[in-house]
Order: sequence, then structure tokens, then C-alpha cells
Amino acid sequence: MRPEQLKIIFKYGTFTPRLALTGIQAVFVRHGMPITDFTLHNESVHLTSLPSKLEKSNRNTFNLIGQGFEFLLGSVRHYHLDFLQIKSANAPSRPWDEWVGEFSTNPNFVMAWVVDSEYDYWQNAEDPLQYTSVGKSYAHLPMKSNRQPYPVEKEIIDTSINPGRWCFRDGYIEAVGSVMWLGAPFWQLTDADQKRVANTPWLQVQEPAPAVMRIQAAKQCFTTPDNSSGELQARLRSFLFGVADLACANEHENQK
Repeated sequence: MRPEQLKIIFKYGTFTPRLALTGIQAVFVRHGMPITDFTLHNESVHLTSLPSKLEKSNRNTFNLIGQGFEFLLGSVRHYHLDFLQIKSANAPSRPWDEWVGEFSTNPNFVMAWVVDSEYDYWQNAEDPLQYTSVGKSYAHLPMKSNRQPYPVEKEIIDTSINPGRWCFRDGYIEAVGSVMWLGAPFWQLTDADQKRVANTPWLQVQEPAPAVMRIQAAKQCFTTPDNSSGELQARLRSFLFGVADLACANEHENQK
């Protein structure tokens, strides 16, 4: 299996470093995995002492690496959401359901989904430098203006029709994964029909916790935009989010 990422979204201003680290530590301890030898911004740290360390420095974000994982916690104030991203350096050693279970009981949990790391990266790569830096051609890809004023205006890659694209929306992220978990706020924010989703025959639907719906559209993470896989991603996106006329807002926001 290829490296994967779990992305989790919460209501803005509700998901603190202490909550994130408590859940992370719980999974490690439960499986007898070391909670030492982690790196926080190039500094060696221990999980148990990290919450007070971050609180003392008044930091609400972190980029934590260790034991084959990278944890990225942040907020996007403009779109009113907090996020926790968990990236596995290799094939994940523990089911993603277990990680989600640590956080989805939070009433401010909005949604979570799993992606293939490489596929997610290239489906959302807008800067031509992302291609040229690794000797990859983008000549066959559609281009568009970044809509910035002169002199920062330039041509970027148009990812707006990519099946695996993700887009900032107000309070959530428009994205699809082979497996997704949807909390109570998701339905309020997106106006998706919860009963219709629950009764859809081409989705495997479960309720792993109160007010949390787990939907599975495919056995493995999506890895291609082509053929039936691309069609399934487009179908799932339309089903959950409707046809969005707004442009994706994948510009790198300041994490505040």
C-alpha cells in the first residue's frame, strides 16, 4: 500500500493542541507504541510534556513528526475551520477508523476523509514549479490566471475539474475520499440530504458513533482520475456537495 493521509475538520476555534495530542497519545499508548522521539519544528519532544509546552508559548498549531507519522494541526480563519492532518510515511499501521474514533465524538467534529498522499498532491498541484522541480511535464494540463494583480499575476495549472481536488468552503472542505466520516455539523453546513445518503445502495454506510456517519465508496483510496474511478469521485462529490459554481479556494491561507 502507498502512503495515505487522514484529514479531519472541526468548527473554527474549537480544536486545541491539547485535544489533538490527547487523542494522538491515546492511540499510541493503546498499541504500546513509543510516545518519545518526536520532533516539533526540529526540536526533540515527548508527547506527555507537549500540551503544556505549547500552551506556555501560546501556540495553537503544530507540525509534529515521529514514529512514522506526521501530524499537522492548524486553523483557517477565513473559512472558519480547524484541521488535523495525519500523514503516514508508509502504509498505515493502524486502521484510520481508530484515529477518527478518537476525535469524531467531539461535538465540533465536521468531517474526515482518507486520501492517497501522492494522488492528493498532484490532483491539487497548481504551481508549475511543483512539476518542473521534479522533472515532470505539465504541458498537457489546462492553465489559468491566478487572478492576482500585477506584478504577482501568473499562469497556474487549472485543477478545477480534477476529480481528486479539494476546495475550501465556509466551515468545511469540499473533498471526496474512498472512506469518509461525516459529523452532525456537516449536514448543516452543506445542506446534503442525510437520509438520502444513508439509503444510497452504492455506498456502504455505518454509524460508528452517535451523530457520525461513515460512508465507503471504494475498497481502496482513489489513485487515478480516469475511467470508473474518476466517475465515482465525481458522482460522490455531486451527491454530497451538489454542483458548485464557486471556484476552488486552494490558495495557501495563513494558518492562524
